[in-house]
Amino acid sequence: MGALQPGLPAPTMIPQGWTIVVIDLKDCFFTIPLCKALADYAVHVPPQNNFERARNSHETFHQNARAMHRQFQFPLNDAQGIIQSCLQCSHYGPGLG
Repeated sequence: MGALQPGLPAPTMIPQGWTIVVIDLKDCFFTIPLCKALADYAVHVPPQNNFERARNSHETFHQNARAMHRQFQFPLNDAQGIIQSCLQCSHYGPGLG
C-alpha cells in the first residue's frame, strides 16, 4: 500500500469487508489525449453568423426585435421570427419590436 498521505485515516480503522474508493480530486486531469469522439464535445465553437449569435443572445437576455436588428445587423423580420419562436416572449403579441 505504501506510505499514507497526510490527512487520510489509518486503514486499520476501516471495517473488514467494506469496499472503498479513494479519489484525489486535486490530481484529477487527463495526461493522455482524449479520443476524437469525446474531444469534440469538450470544445465549444461560438456561432459565426449573426442570426445564430442573435438567437443565442435572445435565449439569455430576451431583448426586443429592434435591439437585435441594430446589434447584429440582420433583417427586422428575422429578429421578429426569433421572438415569435421564443416560448417566453411569444405570448406578448404585437409588441415584437
